[in-house]
Amino acid sequence: MFQADYPLQEAPNGQARNSICRIGLAVTTLALVILSASCQGLVKTTDYTIPKLLTPLAKANFEDLTKQLQPFTDLKSFRAVQASMLLIDATASEKFRFAVDSTLILERPDKIRMMLQSSAIGMKFVDMVSESNHFKVAVLNPTEYRSFLLGTNDADYSEWLEQFKGKVKVKEKESALSSARPFHFTEALMMRPLLLNDPRFDFGLEEALVEEADTRPGAKKGARLIRSFYVISEHEVSTEGHAPSRVRRRFWFDRGNGALFARQQIFDQQGQLTTEVQYSDYKKLNPDDANTWPSVILVNRPHEGYSAWLSFNGTKFEINPELKPTTFILENTENLKETDLDKQEKKP
Repeated sequence: MFQADYPLQEAPNGQARNSICRIGLAVTTLALVILSASCQGLVKTTDYTIPKLLTPLAKANFEDLTKQLQPFTDLKSFRAVQASMLLIDATASEKFRFAVDSTLILERPDKIRMMLQSSAIGMKFVDMVSESNHFKVAVLNPTEYRSFLLGTNDADYSEWLEQFKGKVKVKEKESALSSARPFHFTEALMMRPLLLNDPRFDFGLEEALVEEADTRPGAKKGARLIRSFYVISEHEVSTEGHAPSRVRRRFWFDRGNGALFARQQIFDQQGQLTTEVQYSDYKKLNPDDANTWPSVILVNRPHEGYSAWLSFNGTKFEINPELKPTTFILENTENLKETDLDKQEKKP
């Protein structure tokens, strides 16, 4: 300790000051080197899982957004032949994906006809019609399903469905086909108009931010992003005054994709989300119609555990065709066992 301090004590004042300066400079240089190395390390370990807001963001007002819904609300009739459909069971999505060809026919206010078949094997599975809140379903295949069902669209048949599964030994993964009803697809394309001037309804506009995986080409592994949406909420005002209004529908517009209409959510009387419809891959599907239409539609029924993915062929996509009066008549021509679900006896 004495030997280390001796030169400073004996050295002239100028020499001591120079030694101190050299020591300080060395320490400062070492600190800068360490700091620089640390900063380089931070750059090299960028965390791509930290979500970033997807930009640029399109701007639109309420009127601009509602105009996008007009092709759907103005649609009088519709027919799509050889559309692809994929039924997906949410509880067994890796095991059960039921792919079929479909014919979808709609006419306002609430008529729908849907036929599901497989062109590859020449087999017809289901023929369904719905009108005025009542439906008929002819289930032709698989053979254990064969039946002719009548019922009401908004009725709860979950108890009957469980009994039906037990009788025919239907596996849980097959519930997607069992749960599908024609009216589930009506408002995906033929929406009820927005009653903007009706005092029973009010409408709100807000932004919603949704975090999701970054699936864009070139995105880093594990990268996340935040997508911005304009959301229009439709509320039905209570006639009792003191009771809260209830949300009926929400319409989502993707601000990262030109504020394009991307999603519709439909709620029941208790505020439960019954149907969510996603729209994508807009194309000019009909040469005689100026509008672009979503060529891919995903209908999700979360509380019934299934989704239906629809893909339309542009050459078979008809807007406002003339439909025959017999289009929405379904008779039990196969002499299937007929069941009126509204007349089923309930368990005590």
